[in-house]
Order: sequence, then C-alpha cells, then structure tokens
Amino acid sequence: MAMCALASARARDGALYSKRWCPSQLANPPSEVFCTAAKESIPRDLAAARGLEYLRTCAILSIAGIQNGQIQDMQQYAGIYHTLTGMEGLHDEKLWPKDLSPVEVEVRRRLFWSMYTLDVYSSIVWGGVIRYREAQSNVHYPSEVNDDFTSDNEYQVDLNDVYGGKGQPSQWMRGWNFTTDLYRILEHAVDCQRWRSPPNTDGKTEVWSLFRPAQMTASSVMDHVLSMYSALPAQFRETPPVTGHPAHDIVGFQSANIQATLQLLRMVLFSSEDRGVDGKCDVAGQVLSVFSKVPVEYLKAISSPLLHHLGGIGYILGSVMEGSLSEKSYRRVRTLLLEMAQLLHRLESGFRRSTGASERLKAQVGRIDEYMRIQASSIISSGPQRRSSFPNPDHMQSRLASSEDQEDSIASIHAPLSGFEDPMTQFQLPPELLDDWPWSFDTILPEGVFPMPFIK
Repeated sequence: MAMCALASARARDGALYSKRWCPSQLANPPSEVFCTAAKESIPRDLAAARGLEYLRTCAILSIAGIQNGQIQDMQQYAGIYHTLTGMEGLHDEKLWPKDLSPVEVEVRRRLFWSMYTLDVYSSIVWGGVIRYREAQSNVHYPSEVNDDFTSDNEYQVDLNDVYGGKGQPSQWMRGWNFTTDLYRILEHAVDCQRWRSPPNTDGKTEVWSLFRPAQMTASSVMDHVLSMYSALPAQFRETPPVTGHPAHDIVGFQSANIQATLQLLRMVLFSSEDRGVDGKCDVAGQVLSVFSKVPVEYLKAISSPLLHHLGGIGYILGSVMEGSLSEKSYRRVRTLLLEMAQLLHRLESGFRRSTGASERLKAQVGRIDEYMRIQASSIISSGPQRRSSFPNPDHMQSRLASSEDQEDSIASIHAPLSGFEDPMTQFQLPPELLDDWPWSFDTILPEGVFPMPFIK
C-alpha cells in the first residue's frame, strides 16, 4: 500500500515517461487512499511492528510525504523508521538474523543506505539532526551484481567472475552506491558548516576542535569528488534521452540522480565560504547549467525532492539580491533568475502541488526591472550632481504598485536595462521588492543549512 501510494503520487505529478502507462488509468484510487491503508497497518504499539516490512513501509511513507508536500508526515514516519531500526538492529549487520537469504541481506542493505541518504537530505533541506552516522553504522553496501544473478539460495555469479567478464555487473547499483558515497561526503560537509556557524554555544565547552582534522577547502573536496565521478562508467557521465526501455532508462535516471546530488554537494560545500556576488553566481550558474542539460523526463522522475534541491539556488540568489548590486551584477543575477524560472516551469507543469515559484520569479524580475528603469530615468533627469547615486525610492512606490498589478509579457521580461552612467555604481534594492521571494529569508527558522551560510 505504501509503494502504491508513492507510485500513484509520482504518476499524478508527471513522473511517467513511458507510453506503456496512461496517467488517467492510474488516477484512481488516488494516492491518499493507499496512504491511509498503509498508515492503518502500523500498530500503535511499535513493539508489535516486528519485521522488515514495517521498516520498509515507514521508509516509503516518509518519501511519499515529501512527494505530497506533507513534511510533517515525512518527519513522523522517518522517526518511526529510525525507532524500529534501533529495535531491529538494522544499523549493524552483526545483529541481523543468521539465517537470512542473500536476497534478504541485499534488501536490508538497500533499505538502510536509502534511508541514510534521506536522513542527510532532510537535514540539509529542513534542518534537524542526522540520526544514523556512517561512523556508527556497520552495514555493507549492496552488491553490484544484477538482480538476475541473485536468488534466495545463493549468489549465482561470483563477484570476481562478474568483473572478470563472465557476467554483467549492475550498472544501476554501481551508480546507486556512488550516490551513497556523495551523501556520506555531504554528512561531513554539513557537520563542518554547522560547526563554523553554531546556533548556540553559550555555556558549552568546545570539544569539536579536539578531534577536527585540518580543514580542506571546498574546491579541494569538489576536485576529489569530480575525480571519483570521472572514474564512473561512461553511462553515468552523460544523460541520454529517454527511450522508453526500462533497462536503458533506469541507468539514465541514475545518471540524472547523480547529477542532482553532485549539485547539492556543490551548493553545500561552497556555502561555507564567503564567495561574494561573482562566486555565488558562479555556483548557481554551474548548477543551473547542469540541470538544463538533463532530459526533463528524468528530472520529473526525481520529482518533488528536486524542487527542494533547487531551493538552494533560491537561497544563493536571494542573498545576492539582498546585498549591494551594480548594474553589471544585477544583469548576471537577472539572467540566472530567468534560467531558474524556466527550469522550474518545466518541472512544475503537471505537479499537483505546484509551488508557482517560476511565475513568481518572472513577476519579480519584471518588478525589479521596472524599479531599475525608474531609477535610471531619475538619475539622468536629475542632472550631473545626482548621477553618482540612486535617489530615495520612497516616492516611486505608487508607480511600482501599479506595475505590480500588470502581467509581465515575455518582451518586458527579456528587455535590456539601460540608462546608467556607470554600470558599476552600487545600489541596494528596497526590501519590499523581495517580499514575494519564493524562498524564506528568515534565518531563525530551522530550514536546513542553506539559510545559515548564504544569508548573512
């Protein structure tokens, strides 16, 4: 029931890219019916929820919560999963039953590391603690053998034979394990970031420095990660178009997932450094460039979680917009905002719980353009004595208010800015122009690591 709930929600949000399935045939029963049935199957007394299937149910329900925009559900069922993990000893293979078949061992390993990545991901996006650390876990990675070579009795093909050419390794699992590697790096990147900006150290003795090794720069870490990436099979270093053949497309999907995780890591790593306007734009531009080259079908298959990845770009560009800008820097940010709006539009179309961020971004660019034109016009008309700085924007609010009520046309969105005597003149946008920013600027709210480093 939990798996049907997630599959139904993904299908409803446009994650289908094969003509094999018809969305209308999958619309009923809706995801909520399956979710209710799955939730009702979990005993109130968790001591009675013994066995792997309850763990799998809670894991899938937590992912369905993200898909349906119900983050409290995600936290609730992830919490139950972690409680059951402690009771079942899933975090340590030494505690597993001794009579497990090879298939059961593989399922447990896949479940554990799947939820490990979700734990790190949710800590980044929504804040909170990472509950199972890699150093405190004793679970091997899943074997990189095709499922066809694994039976309930034994591994039909030895791993050495597979890599010796007598069988076929699982490209899917090779990419899957690499993604887990990236999340393990993310775990430590988050630790480093939070120790640089601790929320509250009053009355606490600092002990982190006793164990902290010499800190590598973000660029050094990223270079190492990219060298790991370059060692992957070629299938994961390019994302070809969708074919409709599952055996092919599942590798393409994994390639897209790797790209998404790489960009999340890039944002977290570089958020630890004060990179200035150009540096922040470089990071945001690199992330957007990568996503623009991934076939949209794969991006929609990643679905709702990807929108939260993109929220990191929103935080980066938002912090730039709040600071001092020149016409040159605004032009660059403006280009990135429109590229992001275009990407969000591609992803949001078909989403039942569309955030509308793409339209809000385009409308905001239109309003800021109007403000910039008014400012430029005022500078020119006010004479040489006032060309060195922008006038007070208060007297323009009535003109801005009227422009906010108008829909921005494509022509006005892409119209060039002009009229500045010095393109490097610094100015600051009035705060009210950023009131409708799709991502919160409130650094007090526990929204993950993005607000802390990028918004200062």
